[in-house]
Amino acid sequence: TELWPNLLRAAREAGARTILINARLSDRSFRGYGVFKSFMRQVLADVDLICAQTPRDAERFRGLGARADSVLVSGNLKFDARPPELGEFARCLGKALGESGRHPVLVAASTMAGEEPLVLQAWERIRTQYPSALLILAPRHPERFEEVARGLNTAGRKFVRRTALNAQDAALNTQLAAAEVLLLDTIGELAGVFELADVVFMGGSLVPTGGHNVLEPAFWSKAIVFGPHMENFRDIARLFLEAEAAVQIRSADELGKTILKLVEDSALRLRLGANAKQSLDQQRGATARTLKHIRELLDAEVSANRATTETR
Repeated sequence: TELWPNLLRAAREAGARTILINARLSDRSFRGYGVFKSFMRQVLADVDLICAQTPRDAERFRGLGARADSVLVSGNLKFDARPPELGEFARCLGKALGESGRHPVLVAASTMAGEEPLVLQAWERIRTQYPSALLILAPRHPERFEEVARGLNTAGRKFVRRTALNAQDAALNTQLAAAEVLLLDTIGELAGVFELADVVFMGGSLVPTGGHNVLEPAFWSKAIVFGPHMENFRDIARLFLEAEAAVQIRSADELGKTILKLVEDSALRLRLGANAKQSLDQQRGATARTLKHIRELLDAEVSANRATTETR
């Protein structure tokens, strides 16, 4: 949350203005800070402006003692992120999958430790029904690439590593032909690969690590599924669920059933994707609102300084 008391006090004493941007308070942080409410009131007194992500976050800052007039709701800057690019590898991969008739494509994105076996358990249901299906598995952390590769070997899954493929190679179809899993063991290519998915499972959510950001697959209008643990993206998850822009599941078995349902019901799948893109577009604008609030604060400071100078 970056509420460092000494830093904030020193900034105030130096005459600097302090603004919290894209501010949020998780359930855990709110409970923890609430124990020291009188102290937090003093800390927040050194903050000139709090640009909160949501009305709930704004109310929580006020509940900790922030001055009511210092707290504004400006939205979540994540919605204003630069749209992902398809990328050379995703273009070549898409062409190869189309030529070879690989369908459906499931992207399991940003998976965490202990989650890949659950994804593979769900994948078995899809693979049984659709032998030509492809799972693109993208672990969250590079240091886990080898671990996940060993797990795929142990599970007896036929897989190929992204780093073993040449995106320019005419033999890409052949390299993919025997694989049921593509292990995306690179950095920076997942955002474009989302465009190839029929369904996206957002990892970090079937295990208690807080989930990951669903906005990149939403840009591509993809059907999104996530598990019960979305604490780190609580408000985005709630927004998407209320807009019928994502599906939340509770177990690996439910994940398999849900993905299969979405593959078989194209109307439902497309509707979820369209709702995801619409939800993303409707929430844009936090950057402009935040900059407006900063400018207003600075303009007021300039005016106050000018008035002080003129009265001397």
